[in-house]
Amino acid sequence: MDADGELACPGCSRPTTPQALLGKYGQPLGLDLCFPCCLLWFDGFESVLLAPGAILALFTLIHEHRDEQQARPLSRPACPRCRVTLVETHDRQRHVAFRYWRCPTEHGRLTTFVEFLREKDFVRPLAPAEFADLKQRIRTIRCDGCGAAIDLERGSVCDFCRSPVSTLDPAHVDRVLRELRIAEQKRDTIDPALPARLAMDRLRVDDFFRHVERESGRDVELGAALGLVGAGIGAVLGMLSGRGN
Repeated sequence: MDADGELACPGCSRPTTPQALLGKYGQPLGLDLCFPCCLLWFDGFESVLLAPGAILALFTLIHEHRDEQQARPLSRPACPRCRVTLVETHDRQRHVAFRYWRCPTEHGRLTTFVEFLREKDFVRPLAPAEFADLKQRIRTIRCDGCGAAIDLERGSVCDFCRSPVSTLDPAHVDRVLRELRIAEQKRDTIDPALPARLAMDRLRVDDFFRHVERESGRDVELGAALGLVGAGIGAVLGMLSGRGN
């Protein structure tokens, strides 16, 4: 933390962007993001307290700042609170493995955008059939973990950060959208536009890939553009705003 009270990014040392979001029980949460490094800092246990609506808010933020993102592998990041070297930690959410960097003095945790979505079960590795289908249409894709180019002819894992080629999980996005709709229906004042915005709450795998292709371009290389997760976020937001029809 610098003299002005701003939190410095553990990746690039530039000031992070604070973001106010709501927790599961309506409590205010304050996250710190570095869009160029694609990093999130959570104080304490903020990561497990985020409400479904906060997840979709992060979807929107990540997509809106996609042109700023220059993800790269982390090298011995330090806690922005106490400057102690963060500890790389591997964990598992249901069937999906993810990692983050935690402060040994329990100030909080650092995670990349993709690892955060993986932790929340929004991102999973491609199934063999999905990978084979993708490889038929796209030769090179950008790693959502570190930004490196992945040659799909050589394999499905990034050579630099060892992250697997991953995709958003349509079934989980569907569950979150339905949770949001139920939560909004309990509010005293309901946004009249909400039903239209959430009409596409049944996302199936075939439709998902169709929208990804529409968002990123068919039969093109994605190495210089978005990775598959980034394109998927754009597809989800496009469907929510009515652009995906």
